[in-house]
Parts: sequence; C-alpha cells; structure tokens
Amino acid sequence: MSGSTAAHAGPVMTMLATASDGAVVEIPAGSYREQLSFARPVTLVAAEGPGSVTIRLEKPCAVRADTELRGLTIEGAGLMAGGAVRLKLSDCVVRGASSTGVGLRDEARLTAQRSHITSVNGNGLFLGGNATARLIGCELGETAFSAVHLAGKADLELEDCVVASSREHGVRATEESSLRIDGGSVRESGLSGISAETTGRVALSGCTVHKTERAGILVGAGTTARIDRCRIEEAGGSALVVWTGGTAKARGVVVAGAGKNGVFFADDSHGEFEDGEIFGTAFPAVHVGERADPVLRSLKIHHVDQDLDIADSAKPRLSEVQVSDVAVSTLPPPGKDGNEDAEPESTLDELIAQLNNLIGLDSVKRDVTAMINVMRLARRRIEIGLPPPPTNRHLVFAGNPGTGKTTVARLYGKILHAIGMIEHGHLVETDRGSLVGEYVGHTAPKTTAVFRKALGGVLFIDEAYSLVPLGGGNDFGQEAVATLVKLMEDHRDEVVVIVAGYPGEMHRFIDSNPGLASRFTRTLMFDDYSSGQLAEIVRNQVVEHRYELGPGTEDAIIRFFASMRREAGFGNGRSARQLFQVLTERHAQRTAALAEPTTEDLVVLLPQDVPLPFADPEPAAGAEAQAPAPQPAPEVSQAPTTLA
Repeated sequence: MSGSTAAHAGPVMTMLATASDGAVVEIPAGSYREQLSFARPVTLVAAEGPGSVTIRLEKPCAVRADTELRGLTIEGAGLMAGGAVRLKLSDCVVRGASSTGVGLRDEARLTAQRSHITSVNGNGLFLGGNATARLIGCELGETAFSAVHLAGKADLELEDCVVASSREHGVRATEESSLRIDGGSVRESGLSGISAETTGRVALSGCTVHKTERAGILVGAGTTARIDRCRIEEAGGSALVVWTGGTAKARGVVVAGAGKNGVFFADDSHGEFEDGEIFGTAFPAVHVGERADPVLRSLKIHHVDQDLDIADSAKPRLSEVQVSDVAVSTLPPPGKDGNEDAEPESTLDELIAQLNNLIGLDSVKRDVTAMINVMRLARRRIEIGLPPPPTNRHLVFAGNPGTGKTTVARLYGKILHAIGMIEHGHLVETDRGSLVGEYVGHTAPKTTAVFRKALGGVLFIDEAYSLVPLGGGNDFGQEAVATLVKLMEDHRDEVVVIVAGYPGEMHRFIDSNPGLASRFTRTLMFDDYSSGQLAEIVRNQVVEHRYELGPGTEDAIIRFFASMRREAGFGNGRSARQLFQVLTERHAQRTAALAEPTTEDLVVLLPQDVPLPFADPEPAAGAEAQAPAPQPAPEVSQAPTTLA
C-alpha cells in the first residue's frame, strides 16, 4: 500500500502492507513517524480511542483509494485526495501541516465529523475541481491562508462547524464553487469572515460571524447569496457587503457592531434585507450606492450615528423601517424612495382650503397665495415651452413661537408638490443639534445627511439663527451654513429650504453669510395671535375633545388672554393649548366634588374653570412689573398654574 520501499516503511505502513482491501486496521496507542499513503481501500482506527494515536508525517499523505480514519491525530503534513476517492474522518485531528491541512481535487469526496484541522501554514481545507465535502461538528482554524478555500466547481457543506483564527478569510468560495453553511460560527478572520466570490450556489443560515478584520460577509460580483437568521458581530469593516453586480437575499439577519456600515450595497448591486436588525455601527447603518436597488423591509435600526446613506441615483424600496436612538436620521418620509406607507395625497384645492382655514395669519395667507399663483404660471409657461419668470422658493419665516410656522411650512411643501414644482413635498424638521457636529469634520456630513433626507421636499430649520451665535468664533455652525449654501446651489430645483425664528435674530442670521442673503429674498411675518384668535384655538380644542363652553366661558377666556403679557417668548398657540389643559383639569376637580354629576356637568366648561386674569400691579421703584402666575378661582382649591 505504500509508495515507498519496505525498508523505509514505518510501523503503520508495515501493518497496512499485510492488510487486505477494505480491512479495518487498529493501531496501538503511541506516536509514529511515517511516510504514509493509501493506494487500497482501508480503515485505520486508534485502538484506544481518539487522541491515543499520533502519526507524524514526513510529507503530505496521498489518498488514492477510499479511506476512513477514526480517532487519529495527523501531524507535520496534510492529507491530499484526488481522483474519485472517498475520504472519511471521524474524531480526527490534522495539525501542524506545512501547507494545506486537507486538500481534495478531481471528484474526491470528504465526509468529516467531530474533527479538527488546525495550525497549518496554508489553507485548512482546500477543495478544487469537482470535489465535494460535508463537515459536521468540526473545527478549522489557526491557518496562514483562508481556513476554507473553494475553487473550480467544488461543493461544500458545513453544519455546526467552528471556523476560527485564519490570517486571511474564514471561508472563501471562488469561481463556480457552491457553499452551504448551517449553524456554527466563523470568527477572528484576518480578512472577511465569509467571502462568496462565485457564480455557484451560496446559502448561509443560522451561523454567527464574529470579530473579522474586514467584512463580516462579502457577496462578490456575480454572486447570488441567501442569508437567513445569521448574526454578524464586531466586523472591522462593513458587516454585510454586497459588491457591484452581486445579489444578497437576507432575512432575519442581525448586525451587532461594525467598524463601517452595517450593510453596504455597492453601486449597481441588488438584494433584499428583511426582518433584520442593525445597531452599533460606526458608519451609517445601511449604505446604498449609485443605481443599487435593494428592498429594505421590516428593518430595525438603532444606536447608530446615522441610519441610511443613499446615493442620488440609488433606487431602494423601503417598507416598515423603524429607527430609534439615531443621531442623524435620513430615513425618507412615507411615499419617498419606495417607502410603501405613503399617506393619501390631497388635491391642490383641498390644500389651499386647509391654508385658508388656519386661524389668523392673514398676511401669510396672502403671501403664500401670491407665490402659488406665480409658480402655477411658471409651470404652465414651462409646459408650453416658454421660460418661467424668476422665482425663489426658499423662505424666511419670522415670528414668535407658536404662530403656525411649522404648519404653514408643511402645507407649503404639499402645495408645491401638487403644483408639480417638487417631487415629494414632505417636510423635514431640523435644528442646530441635528446639523452641527461636536468635532472637526463632523458637521458637513451631518448637515449633508439631513439635507439629502429633504430632497424632493421642504427642509425646515427652526431657530436657524442659532447656527451663527453671537460672538461667532470657531463655532461649527458657520460650517453648517456654508454646507447648506453649497447644497442649495447644487440641488436648486430639488428642495425648498425654510429658515425660521424670532424676527430680529433672523435678520442677523441672513446677514451672516452673503450666500444666504442671495438665496433668501422673501420673508413671511407670522404675527402674534390676538386674544380672540387664541380663544378660537381653545374653542377648536374644546370641540375636538367633545367638551362644550357654557355661557360666559368664551368671554372669560378672551379676558384671560387679553391680560397676558406679550413679551419675548410668548407662546401663542402653545399658550392656547396649555390653557385648554388647565380648563379640563379645573373642570375635573370641580365635578369631582359633585355626588352624582350629570352628562352636562361632565361636558360643559364654565367661567369658573378659567383662571383669573393676570394682575397688573404698580411696579416697585426701579423695578419692572412682572406678570404673576394665574390664580385659581376662589371656589376651587388647586395649585397656581403657569401658562407663559
């Protein structure tokens, strides 16, 4: 059976030389130095169980006939099978090989159970040609090259195996090879955990990929991979990478920490990521490259700096994407970029009616109506081939808090969409905290991410003056403003930007940058609500919550608002909503004292439910008069309530 002469045969080869074909040869416990090869079918068994026999090979063992090894430890060199042989390993260890641990080519077939291939200076397991292998409960690792490498049309199944500590890839499939991994883990790889760069079949299920230097799982160009119920932890690069031309269909995948993106869809890639979870990534949870068209469905993203990074020409389809504890959210609103949960759209006439039905804001309504007429005209001129009149859609909303600025901004975007001036008409609300970073190089990406979320709609920046605080200095807000100015120029026809805040502060903001002054040429003034208008807001709240105002109650409400000081920070609509809450609380305390309250008692708000008007005492010498907190009605005992 040996390829060497009898003079050079070791004890094991001597036993094999006298064995018949297909014999079971039991090897006594011990350590043997051999030049071993198999040319006839045989089974070698460690007589006293796994680990009792060590065979130190002087060169790789050639397997040229069906061979089964049980409980043996092979050291110094590996096992090389070719032709159409069958090699079976049970409870074996192959370690310390100077090149490949176990190699198969041609039509060779390997079945291994509870065996280890470790500490080798090449691949742990190499399959080429049409070789096939099935490993169950095995361990492979501590390899100088990839722990597992597939080439040609090789086919490998790993069930509940552990692949660990490879200097290159954990498992790599190339050319036309096929790979199935069910359960088990791949960890501590110098490159990718699993690298599928093949046109063959790739199916991964229930496995964990942990602590790789680069990608957790790489789906290469031309590769289609199914990935079910896998977990990718602490990848040094992106957890799941789908390269250009690749397709990944992932379901129930969890990404827990990554040095880069959680999922990276490269340019022109495809796939699905469904019922998954991503958290703890250093880069955006999901990157979608140019022209990539993945489906993201039932996805949970949390505890990341940014949720999505979507290229301009990407076409992702989004559905039921949930985001929480995210510093910068660029999740498109319902109906944008394939999100299937779109809210019903209103007609232009319905939107204009909603604008006109807002309480107060007469000058704002006139200005918006005038702009709508100009834009409708511009649209019609474009449709018949005429140049449009000059328009500037970006606006400054100047006014105190609670004057309806956000409500008007939302309607304005929807109206522009109904006219056809912008693609989606959604509103993205933001402020300094979402635009300005905490360290050098952080602000521009944050600002760009928020801006991109608003493409096709309205970017509403509340308290915009806070981007240029008094004193200036090295504040990063100036970088956010410069980034905004450039983005507004680059996407002049794709977005509307509205900046809002106190009138005086907004003048300072616009004057802080020449680019702002040229882009914001129109200011809409949001005046404070009158006492009667504030009372009307309260009345709307009363109707919405199915209460009623008793005789004299509305007059008491008007008197209350008339007595309020209109100082800086006056709450307007917020004050009206707060008063309604106080009304219901005082009404509840009053009716609680009734033994058997009637339906009318439970519904009607009476004048005594309205706090007393603010007093206006004479100011002390050298001091300004301050408005005291409203006092409760004499017949109701409760703590004073502050509405300002």
